[in-house]
Amino acid sequence: MEWKITMCYKYENNELEISGEKINFSNKIDEIKQNNEYVFVRLAIIMNSSVHTEDEDNNVYAIDRSGNIVWQIKNTPPKNNPEFICSPIVLMYVDDNNHLFVTDFSGRRFKVDLKSGNMEMVSITK
Repeated sequence: MEWKITMCYKYENNELEISGEKINFSNKIDEIKQNNEYVFVRLAIIMNSSVHTEDEDNNVYAIDRSGNIVWQIKNTPPKNNPEFICSPIVLMYVDDNNHLFVTDFSGRRFKVDLKSGNMEMVSITK
């Protein structure tokens, strides 16, 4: 039998508090998931913004039990596909094996490397 360890946290707007540490993000927190190691935070996308920033495509963070940001997701085009256009992450899912999967605005599903935040495409959902 495997125990699921839950971490206590609270959040409001763009502020997350975990283990007494407060983290302020650039945008509002839209979704939180967790596994045995991390709390995953997905920030809201600013729709119809006239200025596109790299952080909009890298809008998922992993936070450890101590309240430290371990990584910001690395949503970058694959080296062998220069035409690939990155899109912001719109959904997160943690499976029964504690793996994190994310889906971007274009309907592509990725498995996230929990040590680095790198993404590997696994399917297209649209």
